[in-house]
Amino acid sequence: MSDERCGADELLADDHGPVAAPVITGATMRVIPLLLRRAFSFPVFLGVLLVGGALITVSLKLQQGGAHRGNASSLIEGDTWWHIAVGERILATRTWPTHDSYSFSAAGTDWIAYEWVGEISLALAARARGIRGLAIFLLALTGILLLLLYYYSYLRSGNTKAAFAACIIMLPLLIVCVNLRPQLLGYIFLLLTLICLERFRQGRQKTLWVLPVVFALWVNTHGSFVVGLMALGLYWAAGLTSFRAGSLEAEPWAPQQRRHLALIFLLCLVALTITPYGTRLAANPFDLAFSQPVNIANVQEWQPMPFGLLPGKIFLVIVLLFLVAQLVFRFKYRVEELTLLLLAIYAASVHRRFILFFAIIFAPWTARLLARWVAGYYADRDRYLLNFVLVLLIALGLVKCFPSSHELDRVIEDGFPVEAVNYLGEHPVPGPLFNEYFWGGYIIHTLGARQRVFIDGRADVYEHGGVHSDYLRIIDLDQQALWLLRKYGIRACLIRRGTPLATLIGALPDWKQVYADDVSVIFVLPDGQRQARGAAVGSTRRGTNGITQGQVFDGPKASAFFGS
Repeated sequence: MSDERCGADELLADDHGPVAAPVITGATMRVIPLLLRRAFSFPVFLGVLLVGGALITVSLKLQQGGAHRGNASSLIEGDTWWHIAVGERILATRTWPTHDSYSFSAAGTDWIAYEWVGEISLALAARARGIRGLAIFLLALTGILLLLLYYYSYLRSGNTKAAFAACIIMLPLLIVCVNLRPQLLGYIFLLLTLICLERFRQGRQKTLWVLPVVFALWVNTHGSFVVGLMALGLYWAAGLTSFRAGSLEAEPWAPQQRRHLALIFLLCLVALTITPYGTRLAANPFDLAFSQPVNIANVQEWQPMPFGLLPGKIFLVIVLLFLVAQLVFRFKYRVEELTLLLLAIYAASVHRRFILFFAIIFAPWTARLLARWVAGYYADRDRYLLNFVLVLLIALGLVKCFPSSHELDRVIEDGFPVEAVNYLGEHPVPGPLFNEYFWGGYIIHTLGARQRVFIDGRADVYEHGGVHSDYLRIIDLDQQALWLLRKYGIRACLIRRGTPLATLIGALPDWKQVYADDVSVIFVLPDGQRQARGAAVGSTRRGTNGITQGQVFDGPKASAFFGS
């Protein structure tokens, strides 16, 4: 057995005879130094260095600001706020929502909290220490994710130094995916699943019994459970037979192992039904994939990998190195391993949000490659005292770099209409409010029932009724933009300052600007005014989606501003 894989049983082995009180005391005195040595060993130091460096980077980004309109890689997103609001509602009412109550454009639409465990977690963090509690929660999740990735890479490579180097290479891709959303918990569950499967392959049979519990939590937290279920199925199917085809190989499971995997897979399927909504949570990823084309086509995180930006370039370099390494070293791949590698490349290329999935799958492969040249860990050469001092310095650096409440508040103010929403709280608008997609969640969290939104990050709510499509036509100044504003009875607009829509509405004589700052502007249509001269509204009726309908205008040409 190598030095790196020596277990605690060997370190704690004692060849003394029958237990007696003095012997227990002596054994305890020997165990404590051994535990301290393991706690401050070089592999542990590498893990602390990896996590500490990443968390310091995240802390500095939090200080500098990370909230950007529509930026899926930002640290504090618009979606974060409505996730917190949903979690707070569940905690307060002890019930799970079944319809939309946050918007007026899709009021009453069927909607459920697909990620309620993650949302409750965010709400509890916010309750504990406000914005600092959320920052601490973000750093904690990031640290757990990196430690699990480091351990998984070590399991696959058997080399802690190579595992550390592989995680460092993937770190730029990981950092851009760090944000306060339940998906971070989903990827933690994915790593736990992959670790359990790898440990099972290495002979630790009992580890798989953890997976049904993991999937029961996972399905209530994030839709990425589908990837974990796919990995579990691949491991089972790849061991059904033995074959060799070039660099691809498969080793059959023993009959007992195959039955054990099949049983765990079935138990995980059953676990997917343990939700407040029955099987609806398990079906949600498929609804997103096949029934929400507007969401997939227009939300930034679902767009293809941007190869012109640094993360996209790093991704491309890693993929090219993967191809070159295969030509040079002729790696042998297990069926499930190669399938996951190719799936990760495809998913991240087509949808940038899967770049974290790519990093998780490729880090172990990179560690295996580096292990060819990187020497292993030798306990007899370790410097425990030096490791302890360095770990202490890393901890002090993290405490020093952690942003203050003032700095975190400034981040929020730079990215969200904080003062404008405060103004709305003190001066309610006379009717329905049009708002930007990225800001809907913040309005929901801050004003709650006092101000319903036009749209927010719950894209599935607005997809089927056409609200999302109408929003895009309004924000892009389609020829029907002003007609659509009248269709929804909009009497106020909270939009980003300097945008084309803000310029247009500011030029219309019937609209009045009541608030403006460096981030946002609020326009109001005073009582008695109409959005365009000649607009007429006949008898109205209330539709099933909550929109006031009637004989509105005589066509889509809302203004000469758009031409004929």
